Amino acid sequence: MNDSKTIEALCLATPYIHKVLKGEAIVAVADKQKDTVECYLAGRKVDSGYRNGQKVNPGDNNVYTAFRGKNADVYIDKSVYGVPIKAFAFPVYENSKVVGALAIGLPVENEEKMKGYMETMHSIIESLQDRVHIIASHSEELSATSEEIKAQSEHALADSERTNGITVLIKNISQQTNLLGLNASIEAARAGQHGAGFNIVAQEVRKLSSQTASATDQIDDSLVSIKRNIESLKTSMGQISEASSEQAHLVQDFSDIIDELNNLSTEMSAFLKDAL
Repeated sequence: MNDSKTIEALCLATPYIHKVLKGEAIVAVADKQKDTVECYLAGRKVDSGYRNGQKVNPGDNNVYTAFRGKNADVYIDKSVYGVPIKAFAFPVYENSKVVGALAIGLPVENEEKMKGYMETMHSIIESLQDRVHIIASHSEELSATSEEIKAQSEHALADSERTNGITVLIKNISQQTNLLGLNASIEAARAGQHGAGFNIVAQEVRKLSSQTASATDQIDDSLVSIKRNIESLKTSMGQISEASSEQAHLVQDFSDIIDELNNLSTEMSAFLKDAL
């Protein structure tokens, strides 16, 4: 029979406390005067090794803290009992004096697993955030490059228009030169033998005029092709720019969602930390 009626009453209540905790937790009642564990029930998955009437382990700071009149709340790594537990101990008073301690050890294995899952999820979210930021940066660079190429295409179109005007001018000069050469040939024929030399020059002028006209036609064809390609490039750059802008908006939306998920993960981690 225990000398302390409070300790005795707690020992009688120990099985019921154990049932309330669904048999998962360690429940022990220690007597300070005797320095013994008077009542002990192991948890379903955890057992500290105590037996009824056994001396308190000298290294059991949890119980000795309660003996000193203070509440104890410590985390014990799974390397000690095979599963991680939260150990609590409360001083038991009788006539305003500490006569013993009520100690409880709650397994937190599932909570530890959940904590690990949360840490993994947080790591994945951070990795996603990094990649989204890289994609967003590339989208902005692509959009800026597309705009620059589009602007350069517009300048090239303007230059091709000016070049086209020059070729038209060359054609007109060529036609006038050809006409002058023809007139010179006619006049040389009228002059007879005296105009033979001048006729040769006139023919060469007409020949040069014909070659110039042919060359300007080729330039025109090239300019038309260049213009067509630049127009196509301009259209493509416009489409790329629009797609890049849309992609940037989508990336931003995705980034916002990841930020919300990250906030939720942080809140859940804080909740689990408090719960543990």
